[in-house]
Amino acid sequence: MQGADLSVELVDELKIDKDCFIHKQWLGHYIHLIRSTCRRFCLRVLSIKECCSETRGEHYYIKIRPAIDANLANMLQWLLGDDCQRVAFNRARIESGLSGWNKLFEVVGRRLRTIYGMQNAQCSSLLRRKKKRRSW
Repeated sequence: MQGADLSVELVDELKIDKDCFIHKQWLGHYIHLIRSTCRRFCLRVLSIKECCSETRGEHYYIKIRPAIDANLANMLQWLLGDDCQRVAFNRARIESGLSGWNKLFEVVGRRLRTIYGMQNAQCSSLLRRKKKRRSW
């Protein structure tokens, strides 16, 4: 496999196409998986947003810091369960130097729902610390 093409920009958002609808009780586990996988690569997850795709499943948009090269982003998307055919197309687009390699097709005007955000994480962290202090 070729190295990252210098003409392809750094990526600060991962896009995952899940061709299924997951059970809402599983969502917390998926968020944990996303965060721990990104942490393994020294990335911080700032937010995760979801949107139902046309009829086949859900799309996830994961904001990360710091920005990473396209090949690593594509690999992380695959690790997080992105559609395999999309991963293969993305690899070809990256190798050809396309800057718009990471497309998900959405209906215009469709709203994204935030399912994880750093603000939420900071609030829950504060609540845990307050509860811990009270237990002393």
